[in-house]
Amino acid sequence: MKILITMAGQGSRFRDAGVNKPKHEISVRGEPMFDWAMRSLESFYQENFIFVTQAEHNDTSFLDDATDRLGITQYQECVIDEYTNGQAQTALSANELIDPEEGVVIYNIDTYVQEAQLTPGVINGDGFIPVFTAPGERWSFVQTDDTGKVMQVSEKEKISDLATVGFYYFDRWEYFVNAYEHKAQQVEREYGETYVAPLYNHLIEKGHIVQPYKMDRKAVHVLGTPDDLRQFDPQSDI
Repeated sequence: MKILITMAGQGSRFRDAGVNKPKHEISVRGEPMFDWAMRSLESFYQENFIFVTQAEHNDTSFLDDATDRLGITQYQECVIDEYTNGQAQTALSANELIDPEEGVVIYNIDTYVQEAQLTPGVINGDGFIPVFTAPGERWSFVQTDDTGKVMQVSEKEKISDLATVGFYYFDRWEYFVNAYEHKAQQVEREYGETYVAPLYNHLIEKGHIVQPYKMDRKAVHVLGTPDDLRQFDPQSDI
């Protein structure tokens, strides 16, 4: 299994708030946001991580120090020199580093899920999406059928109360690649960028089983905006 971390974005919400460092380096309760996000995956530290980074951020030394500090022993850095049109395109940048038949987790850098909530043992299905009950419409949402399987995934359209936490598993990397090839342009037209979550609709259309995994809302801490960060860290100076 590969753990693919997308950390090559512009961090525009924080930049607009006057923060002039990469989002993953922002201090949260005295530690880099990177550390909080990676603690979500503590049960996966024995797997091989791939970090997709932005060349202008010059993250190699940061990654060396952070992975050593956290105990992530196997990792590769995939450096890109342009900003992409979304997380899905960023993830695809690592294509040459992943076997088509290998299972892959795609995870962001701005969500902290309390330790031991996400483990390899809970993963099942051709696709797997942890979800939590969330207010508002700013999330990716999943709708389930009578058997509990995912039947539809939407972006910023509240088709249910089940929002994704930003952890996306594909049992074979080629499922993601094929979904990207068939759906990415449509997703970008509809939502303005290539989000990962709506790509699962291609798997569902092809008859693959996509399973949700309901999590306690209190275990999920979103850090993606200055307001989110201040809610988690009231002492933040952002």
